[in-house]
Amino acid sequence: MILTVTLNPCVDRTIEIEKFLYGGTNKVLRTQEDISGKGINVSLALQNLGIQNKAAGFSYQEDKEKLERFFKEIHCPYTLYSVPGALRVNVKIFDTEKRVMSEFNDKGREVTEQDVEGFLALLDKEWDKTDILVVDGSVPPGVPRSIYRDLIQKANEKGVKTILDASGDLLSLALPAKPFFVKPNRGELEILYGKAFRDKEEMLSFGKTLIQGGVHYLCISLGEEGAVFLTESKVYQAKPVKVLVQGVQGAGDSMVAGACLAMMEGLPDKEVFRYAVACATGSLLHPGTELCERQDLEEMLSKVEIEEIK
Repeated sequence: MILTVTLNPCVDRTIEIEKFLYGGTNKVLRTQEDISGKGINVSLALQNLGIQNKAAGFSYQEDKEKLERFFKEIHCPYTLYSVPGALRVNVKIFDTEKRVMSEFNDKGREVTEQDVEGFLALLDKEWDKTDILVVDGSVPPGVPRSIYRDLIQKANEKGVKTILDASGDLLSLALPAKPFFVKPNRGELEILYGKAFRDKEEMLSFGKTLIQGGVHYLCISLGEEGAVFLTESKVYQAKPVKVLVQGVQGAGDSMVAGACLAMMEGLPDKEVFRYAVACATGSLLHPGTELCERQDLEEMLSKVEIEEIK
């Protein structure tokens, strides 16, 4: 089973504007609200792909029914630890002319040490049923910044593979625990190492240090330039597939879902990368925070070109 963790769930309010004018008055073309959070998005994408999984995390009491109704509607099992407060609201402004997204993310409601302990106790009941653990996204105030490191260490002890998609100190503190799969974008990798890479070669050189440190798969998102995928012995690059971009918000989470699917099916390294890129590309066909569908994956698999570069 695949288990996703979302410690900072939210409502994403996506606003589409034809040409975003900073500091001016903007006419809204369309708005959309979605239950979200990176782990939740991975669960939804997996459900879209027909892969059963389970979602774990915090549930805020004021929006408890809203969150549980969402999981029931997508037919996804869940285990949630209830805490006081309401879901945070993130605002996403999508410029339909430039095809770019601007994000305004709330930090979330503070939780207590007892809340964290309660969640971990809930998670302890899931280890024996879990094959892959997905830990990603931000955490609310009150959660130790070492939480992902601790979860990855526990997963390794249980023989569970982990996928880490985080940034800043959540990423840096978790890496010594040796997550199986890490998915930063180039900017997050530059922040990790405290420098702007001169070129792709320098980026790959720094990426290889993560592989040498115990990461099995490293997938670096490059936006319009595609992605690269590092293993212990090979480096692959995927060229971007040309599509009419309707939304970009769900690409990273769809990429993680595609990798989960391929790993659960025991596919070789190159195909894990292909499935990840195909799902990320498929999500671009949908507006707002909508994610890849099974038909998107099937359409994109044959269009994704993977080249071995090292």
